[in-house]
Amino acid sequence: MLLPINAVERETGISKELLRMWERRYGFPQPQRDAQGDRVYPTEQINKLRIIRRLLDAGFRPSKVINLEMPALEELVGSSHGNPSPAVPNNIESELLSILKGRDPYRVREYLNHQLIRMGLESFILDLVQHTNNLVGDAWMSGQIEIFEEHLYTEEIQSLIKQNIALLRPASQAPRIMLTTAPDELHTLGILMLEALFRLDQVDAISFGAQMPIREIVQAVQKHKMDVVCLSFSAAFPTNRAIDFLEELRFRLPLSVQIWAGGGGMRNTRRQIDAVQIFHDLPATRQAVLQWRRQKGLDLRPIVR
Repeated sequence: MLLPINAVERETGISKELLRMWERRYGFPQPQRDAQGDRVYPTEQINKLRIIRRLLDAGFRPSKVINLEMPALEELVGSSHGNPSPAVPNNIESELLSILKGRDPYRVREYLNHQLIRMGLESFILDLVQHTNNLVGDAWMSGQIEIFEEHLYTEEIQSLIKQNIALLRPASQAPRIMLTTAPDELHTLGILMLEALFRLDQVDAISFGAQMPIREIVQAVQKHKMDVVCLSFSAAFPTNRAIDFLEELRFRLPLSVQIWAGGGGMRNTRRQIDAVQIFHDLPATRQAVLQWRRQKGLDLRPIVR
């Protein structure tokens, strides 16, 4: 079966721009052409792209993995996630995948909500969700679940976190943090997880949703008197575009407003951006709040409990 590039982007989570760039730079993927001359991709290449996407999520650079054979890629995936936190149930993989295969949104929501109540919101995000994101992604990559079942998981996780953020008391402690994503970045789970953690810490974090152009970010920073702009870039977002976006945003904002960035799309870059902080995990971003307060001479009570 041959799929067009739009379908490959949908199936793998890798943007069309990246697919074309890898084709030029690394010689993979190697699409065929249909009668109209458009790219079409065979199933075996799509399966390999799925594994590469999982490895990008885990922090590997494309140049290190893209020309490896499938057995080596599968071995890397199996060893890349580390051991889950002791707070995560031992049977989470079998239970969650079984429920996802049942395709009943209510059962998925009920199961995840039970884990959230048992663990509490902070541990649910830091321990369980980061583990199950990998678990579900690997199951999709290996064909154990379908792409729409992965989407069901993501939607239910986001819905639960949003509901629990709404139950938290209003946050008022500095810094005032704006959470958003760049245009064409549709993945919002990262900023949602950060919003929940910041709110638990009583940090005044506000989510502006996804896909904000630079002009609108600058206007919102001025209007709402933001201290920090925090952006998330998923592994599916081209790293070069993310860097260009951050450099342009840095030029447009006063240096008094800090810019923080993270997510899978930033794990694969070694480039430094002047006056932009890049984080590779959620605890590091929380610690940045302490650093900001230290610079301002404010209360330094520990945030991460």
